[in-house]
Amino acid sequence: MKIEVYPTCDSVKDLSGKTAIVIDVLRATSVITTALFNGSKSVIPVLSVDDALNLAGEYEGGALLGGERGGVKIPGFDLGNSPLEYKKELVAGKTVILTTSNGTRAIKASESAEHVLIGCFLNASAVAEKALELASRSESPCVVVVCAGTLGEFSLDDAACAGLIVDYLASILEREKETSKFSDLAFACRELFLKYQNDLKALISHAAHYRRLVRLGFERDIDYCLQMDVIDCVPVYDRKTSEVKIGS
Repeated sequence: MKIEVYPTCDSVKDLSGKTAIVIDVLRATSVITTALFNGSKSVIPVLSVDDALNLAGEYEGGALLGGERGGVKIPGFDLGNSPLEYKKELVAGKTVILTTSNGTRAIKASESAEHVLIGCFLNASAVAEKALELASRSESPCVVVVCAGTLGEFSLDDAACAGLIVDYLASILEREKETSKFSDLAFACRELFLKYQNDLKALISHAAHYRRLVRLGFERDIDYCLQMDVIDCVPVYDRKTSEVKIGS
Protein backbone atom coordinates (compact mmCIF):
# COMPACT_ATOMS: atom_id res chain seq x y z
CA MET A 1 0.00 0.00 0.00
CA LYS A 2 1.43 3.36 -1.01
CA ILE A 3 0.93 6.29 1.37
CA GLU A 4 1.58 9.79 0.08
CA VAL A 5 1.21 13.32 1.44
CA TYR A 6 0.79 16.50 -0.57
CA PRO A 7 1.87 19.68 1.29
CA THR A 8 -0.74 22.07 -0.19
CA CYS A 9 -3.78 21.93 -2.43
CA ASP A 10 -1.75 23.72 -5.13
CA SER A 11 0.69 20.79 -5.22
CA VAL A 12 -1.97 18.20 -6.05
CA LYS A 13 -1.46 16.23 -9.24
CA ASP A 14 -3.68 13.68 -10.94
CA LEU A 15 -5.08 11.41 -8.24
CA SER A 16 -6.85 8.95 -10.54
CA GLY A 17 -7.34 5.56 -8.91
CA LYS A 18 -6.22 6.82 -5.50
CA THR A 19 -8.10 7.36 -2.26
CA ALA A 20 -7.65 10.91 -0.97
CA ILE A 21 -8.03 12.24 2.55
CA VAL A 22 -8.36 16.03 2.51
CA ILE A 23 -7.36 17.87 5.68
CA ASP A 24 -7.63 21.50 6.66
CA VAL A 25 -7.41 21.19 10.42
CA LEU A 26 -7.79 24.91 11.15
CA ARG A 27 -10.60 24.84 10.26
CA ALA A 28 -12.65 23.77 7.24
CA THR A 29 -12.47 19.98 7.49
CA SER A 30 -13.07 20.23 11.24
CA VAL A 31 -16.16 22.30 10.44
CA ILE A 32 -17.44 19.79 7.86
CA THR A 33 -16.88 16.84 10.18
CA THR A 34 -18.59 18.62 13.08
CA ALA A 35 -21.54 19.80 11.00
CA LEU A 36 -22.28 16.33 9.65
CA PHE A 37 -21.77 14.71 13.05
CA ASN A 38 -24.34 17.18 14.40
CA GLY A 39 -26.91 16.13 11.82
CA SER A 40 -26.37 18.36 8.81
CA LYS A 41 -27.96 16.80 5.73
CA SER A 42 -24.91 17.62 3.61
CA VAL A 43 -22.13 20.15 3.13
CA ILE A 44 -21.46 21.55 -0.33
CA PRO A 45 -17.96 23.02 -0.73
CA VAL A 46 -17.64 25.81 -3.31
CA LEU A 47 -14.75 27.98 -4.38
CA SER A 48 -16.14 31.52 -4.28
CA VAL A 49 -18.57 33.71 -2.39
CA ASP A 50 -20.55 34.28 -5.59
CA ASP A 51 -20.79 30.51 -6.15
CA ALA A 52 -22.14 30.10 -2.64
CA LEU A 53 -24.73 32.86 -3.03
CA ASN A 54 -25.89 31.60 -6.42
CA LEU A 55 -26.22 28.03 -5.19
CA ALA A 56 -28.13 29.11 -2.09
CA GLY A 57 -30.70 30.75 -4.34
CA GLU A 58 -31.51 27.37 -5.85
CA TYR A 59 -32.64 25.92 -2.51
CA GLU A 60 -36.35 26.59 -2.08
CA GLY A 61 -36.28 25.29 1.47
CA GLY A 62 -33.22 27.37 2.20
CA ALA A 63 -29.64 26.38 2.89
CA LEU A 64 -27.20 27.72 5.43
CA LEU A 65 -24.30 29.77 4.10
CA GLY A 66 -21.02 29.20 5.89
CA GLY A 67 -17.45 30.26 5.39
CA GLU A 68 -14.71 32.82 5.81
CA ARG A 69 -12.36 35.17 4.11
CA GLY A 70 -9.35 36.36 6.04
CA GLY A 71 -10.40 34.04 8.85
CA VAL A 72 -13.64 35.89 9.63
CA LYS A 73 -17.26 35.26 8.69
CA ILE A 74 -18.30 36.53 5.29
CA PRO A 75 -20.79 39.44 5.56
CA GLY A 76 -24.36 38.22 5.11
CA PHE A 77 -23.51 34.57 5.73
CA ASP A 78 -25.26 32.55 8.43
CA LEU A 79 -22.11 30.98 9.84
CA GLY A 80 -18.38 31.51 9.77
CA ASN A 81 -15.62 28.91 9.78
CA SER A 82 -15.71 28.09 13.47
CA PRO A 83 -16.72 24.48 14.19
CA LEU A 84 -18.17 25.67 17.48
CA GLU A 85 -20.87 27.54 15.54
CA TYR A 86 -22.13 24.39 13.82
CA LYS A 87 -24.32 23.24 16.68
CA LYS A 88 -26.95 20.54 16.33
CA GLU A 89 -29.83 22.94 16.87
CA LEU A 90 -28.63 25.07 13.94
CA VAL A 91 -27.49 22.52 11.35
CA ALA A 92 -29.53 19.34 11.92
CA GLY A 93 -31.40 18.37 8.77
CA LYS A 94 -30.01 21.31 6.78
CA THR A 95 -27.62 21.67 3.88
CA VAL A 96 -24.60 23.89 4.47
CA ILE A 97 -22.96 25.65 1.52
CA LEU A 98 -19.37 26.31 2.54
CA THR A 99 -16.60 28.41 1.03
CA THR A 100 -13.23 28.93 2.71
CA SER A 101 -9.81 30.26 1.77
CA ASN A 102 -8.07 26.88 1.81
CA GLY A 103 -10.16 23.84 2.69
CA THR A 104 -12.82 23.97 0.03
CA ARG A 105 -10.12 24.60 -2.57
CA ALA A 106 -8.33 21.46 -1.40
CA ILE A 107 -11.49 19.37 -1.77
CA LYS A 108 -12.05 20.63 -5.30
CA ALA A 109 -8.38 20.05 -6.15
CA SER A 110 -8.77 16.40 -5.15
CA GLU A 111 -11.76 15.63 -7.37
CA SER A 112 -9.71 13.39 -9.67
CA ALA A 113 -9.31 10.81 -6.88
CA GLU A 114 -11.41 7.66 -6.95
CA HIS A 115 -12.59 8.42 -3.41
CA VAL A 116 -12.38 11.71 -1.48
CA LEU A 117 -12.70 11.59 2.31
CA ILE A 118 -12.66 14.49 4.75
CA GLY A 119 -10.29 14.18 7.69
CA CYS A 120 -9.01 16.08 10.71
CA PHE A 121 -7.76 15.33 14.22
CA LEU A 122 -11.36 14.87 15.34
CA ASN A 123 -11.94 11.76 13.19
CA ALA A 124 -8.38 10.69 12.34
CA SER A 125 -8.61 6.99 13.22
CA ALA A 126 -12.03 6.57 11.58
CA VAL A 127 -10.93 8.24 8.35
CA ALA A 128 -7.72 6.17 8.22
CA GLU A 129 -9.67 2.93 8.55
CA LYS A 130 -12.19 3.95 5.89
CA ALA A 131 -9.46 5.04 3.51
CA LEU A 132 -7.68 1.70 3.75
CA GLU A 133 -10.95 -0.15 3.26
CA LEU A 134 -11.61 1.76 0.03
CA ALA A 135 -8.02 1.77 -1.24
CA SER A 136 -7.65 -1.99 -0.79
CA ARG A 137 -10.23 -2.50 -3.54
CA SER A 138 -8.12 -0.63 -6.09
CA GLU A 139 -5.78 -2.31 -8.56
CA SER A 140 -2.97 -0.02 -7.38
CA PRO A 141 -3.75 0.69 -3.70
CA CYS A 142 -2.70 4.17 -2.62
CA VAL A 143 -3.90 6.55 0.08
CA VAL A 144 -3.05 10.21 -0.45
CA VAL A 145 -3.33 12.76 2.34
CA VAL A 146 -3.94 16.20 0.82
CA CYS A 147 -3.02 19.06 3.14
CA ALA A 148 -4.87 22.26 2.31
CA GLY A 149 -2.05 24.49 3.52
CA THR A 150 -2.55 28.20 4.07
CA LEU A 151 -2.86 30.48 1.06
CA GLY A 152 -0.64 28.20 -1.01
CA GLU A 153 1.96 27.73 1.72
CA PHE A 154 2.88 24.67 3.82
CA SER A 155 1.19 24.69 7.23
CA LEU A 156 2.37 22.89 10.38
CA ASP A 157 -1.13 22.17 11.64
CA ASP A 158 -2.05 20.16 8.55
CA ALA A 159 1.34 18.42 8.54
CA ALA A 160 0.88 17.26 12.13
CA CYS A 161 -2.57 15.88 11.35
CA ALA A 162 -1.23 14.19 8.23
CA GLY A 163 1.41 12.57 10.42
CA LEU A 164 -1.21 11.22 12.79
CA ILE A 165 -3.25 9.78 9.93
CA VAL A 166 -0.15 8.25 8.33
CA ASP A 167 0.73 6.68 11.67
CA TYR A 168 -2.75 5.18 11.94
CA LEU A 169 -2.52 3.88 8.37
CA ALA A 170 0.87 2.31 9.07
CA SER A 171 -0.32 0.73 12.31
CA ILE A 172 -3.38 -0.81 10.68
CA LEU A 173 -1.32 -2.19 7.80
CA GLU A 174 1.26 -3.59 10.21
CA ARG A 175 -1.47 -5.26 12.24
CA GLU A 176 -2.84 -6.83 9.08
CA LYS A 177 0.69 -7.88 8.07
CA GLU A 178 0.61 -5.77 4.93
CA THR A 179 3.52 -3.71 3.69
CA SER A 180 3.41 0.07 3.40
CA LYS A 181 5.52 2.35 1.22
CA PHE A 182 5.77 5.98 2.33
CA SER A 183 6.53 9.01 0.21
CA ASP A 184 9.26 11.23 1.67
CA LEU A 185 6.74 13.73 3.00
CA ALA A 186 4.51 11.01 4.48
CA PHE A 187 7.52 9.67 6.38
CA ALA A 188 8.51 13.17 7.56
CA CYS A 189 5.00 14.08 8.71
CA ARG A 190 4.72 10.86 10.68
CA GLU A 191 8.04 11.48 12.42
CA LEU A 192 6.98 15.06 13.18
CA PHE A 193 3.74 13.90 14.75
CA LEU A 194 5.40 11.16 16.81
CA LYS A 195 7.92 13.62 18.22
CA TYR A 196 5.30 16.18 19.27
CA GLN A 197 2.23 14.00 19.86
CA ASN A 198 2.17 14.78 23.58
CA ASP A 199 2.19 18.55 23.02
CA LEU A 200 0.67 19.27 19.63
CA LYS A 201 -0.36 22.77 20.58
CA ALA A 202 3.26 23.70 21.30
CA LEU A 203 4.23 22.51 17.82
CA ILE A 204 1.34 24.15 16.04
CA SER A 205 1.86 27.43 17.91
CA HIS A 206 4.78 28.00 15.52
CA ALA A 207 2.41 27.99 12.53
CA ALA A 208 1.58 31.34 10.98
CA HIS A 209 -2.02 30.24 10.57
CA TYR A 210 -2.23 29.43 14.31
CA ARG A 211 -0.96 32.88 15.23
CA ARG A 212 -3.42 34.53 12.87
CA LEU A 213 -6.37 32.68 14.43
CA VAL A 214 -5.22 33.58 17.94
CA ARG A 215 -5.04 37.25 16.94
CA LEU A 216 -8.60 36.98 15.63
CA GLY A 217 -9.79 35.50 18.93
CA PHE A 218 -10.28 31.88 17.81
CA GLU A 219 -8.15 30.04 20.37
CA ARG A 220 -11.16 28.00 21.52
CA ASP A 221 -11.51 26.78 17.93
CA ILE A 222 -7.89 25.64 17.99
CA ASP A 223 -8.36 23.71 21.23
CA TYR A 224 -11.45 22.04 19.79
CA CYS A 225 -9.79 21.15 16.48
CA LEU A 226 -6.78 19.54 18.19
CA GLN A 227 -8.91 16.91 19.96
CA MET A 228 -8.04 13.47 18.65
CA ASP A 229 -10.63 10.80 17.77
CA VAL A 230 -13.69 12.32 19.41
CA ILE A 231 -15.85 11.81 16.31
CA ASP A 232 -16.22 8.46 14.55
CA CYS A 233 -17.98 9.55 11.35
CA VAL A 234 -16.25 9.88 7.98
CA PRO A 235 -17.48 12.57 5.57
CA VAL A 236 -17.27 11.50 1.92
CA TYR A 237 -17.26 13.89 -1.04
CA ASP A 238 -19.34 12.89 -4.07
CA ARG A 239 -17.96 14.66 -7.12
CA LYS A 240 -21.14 13.89 -9.10
CA THR A 241 -23.34 15.88 -6.73
CA SER A 242 -20.57 18.06 -5.19
CA GLU A 243 -21.95 17.14 -1.77
CA VAL A 244 -20.18 15.87 1.32
CA LYS A 245 -22.17 13.37 3.36
CA ILE A 246 -21.49 10.75 6.00
CA GLY A 247 -20.09 7.67 4.31
CA SER A 248 -21.77 4.30 4.71
